[in-house]
This record gives sequence, structure tokens and C-alpha cells, in this order.
Amino acid sequence: MSFFDKVYSEIGEYTRVEDAEEEVCELYSVYYSSNGSSRLDLVDPSKTELTLGGAKTLTLTIAQNPNINNELGQTGAVLWNSSIITSEYLARRSTHGWDFSTINAIELGSGCGLVSIAMHQLGARRVVATDQARMMKLLTRNTDCNRVVQLNRNRKPPTVLLATEYVWGRAPEDPRVFAEPVDMVVISDCVYHESVAPLLVRSLVDVCKSRSDVPVVVLVGQELRSDIVHAAFVAELLEHFDVYRVPVMPSVDTNYVLYAMWLRGSHSPEHTH
Repeated sequence: MSFFDKVYSEIGEYTRVEDAEEEVCELYSVYYSSNGSSRLDLVDPSKTELTLGGAKTLTLTIAQNPNINNELGQTGAVLWNSSIITSEYLARRSTHGWDFSTINAIELGSGCGLVSIAMHQLGARRVVATDQARMMKLLTRNTDCNRVVQLNRNRKPPTVLLATEYVWGRAPEDPRVFAEPVDMVVISDCVYHESVAPLLVRSLVDVCKSRSDVPVVVLVGQELRSDIVHAAFVAELLEHFDVYRVPVMPSVDTNYVLYAMWLRGSHSPEHTH
């Protein structure tokens, strides 16, 4: 069973998203009624050690750089709640049927690298963390600090964690990005303005089209802020993907959303066994 087959077998737990305006209306009617009272405060910028809860506890060392974040258009140099929520969701799934040892994953807009590092620590076979050039120093520092030391006593191939540049809307210059077939693409809290949505979605499509034997699963975590931005992002996704909203937990679902998706037309009967 491929990773896509496993995710698709859980489709009954998800909500199909077919219209951006209807999706935003449903999400933000709950969001505004909560008046922000249930918004979580998961990030302490003064600490470098972070413990992720869930079925499997991970303790990671994550450096942040608020100085970069003060520059216009820069948001990835500090941790955001969505990256923690997405990482903890993956940790829970790792003990409920998602075999990370078979997964080759790419993260777009990795920022500090938390989600990529979490997947690596959960045993993913290969993880490629990507972002723009100015984020490489911080991203590389965090991946280096959290790389699993492998003694390889069982002669298994070592797991891989890479950090490299990938500019949205362009083909990646580093050949390692697509060196092996991709199973999953992850993004977390990458859309703060509607203008970036087309570029990000173009790169998502490029990654998903990099293999044709099985559909590539895309996992998107996003904090609810602007309904206009979210509507533009969802509309762009629906142009190319079958999109499903994934329930996380009641304390999270009023302010955050998690989507699973794959390219339209990429799923056919022979992919499900």
C-alpha cells in the first residue's frame, strides 16, 4: 500500500472542499463567533528547546531570528503556531498507521524547519526542507542541530534530511530536490497575502507532477487570519487539486485548518488496492 493509498483510505474522516467561498463562510463563521478566545499561544521566542506533544513526544532544538522577520515580506524566521500544530498532527499519525519510514517528503517554505525536522525525527526516509536563499543559514543550522545520529547496526539505508533553496514559481536549481520520487509535500502557514498564492500553488503542482505512478499527497496547515487571503488561496488550490479539510481537534479547528489534497485526475481505481 502506497502512502497515498493509506491517506485515501481515511477519506471518510475528511470534509470535501469544493467551493472557496463556501469554505471560507463555514470556517470564518466559527472563527468570528469564537472572537479569538480559543487562539492558542504555543510559541515562546525566548526558548530554543521545543517539546512537541501527541502520541509521540519529540524534543527539538530550534533557533529563531526575529531580526529577519522585521524585514518587509519576511515571516519564516520565527516559529508559528501552525507549524507546531502540523508537526504534532504528524506525530499522532505516525502511531496511527502512517509509516514514515517509507516516505520521501518535501516541505516548501520551511522557515525554521520545524515540520521537516519533526518528519525526520519521526523516521521519514528522506526529507527535503526548502526556502528562499536568505533563510538558508537559519534553516541549515536547525536541520544540522536536529539530524538523527544513525549507527546503522541493522544495515538499513540512513535516513536523509536536507536543506536547500527552492524559489516558488521556478524550477528548483538543486537536483537533489527531485532526486527520488516524492510521496508528500507539506506547507505550514506560508500564505499571508493573496499575491503569493499563485506562485506557491504553481510549485505544489510542479512537485506533484514530478511523479506519475501514484498521486503525491499535499498537506497544508494554515492559521485563519484574513478571510480574503484564505479565499484566494483555497480558490487557487481548487483549480488544480482535490481538496479535503482534515479535522485536528476541537481546540484547534476554530483558528487553524489542515488540508489534505492531490492533483485533480491523479487518482484512479488502480491507485487504490
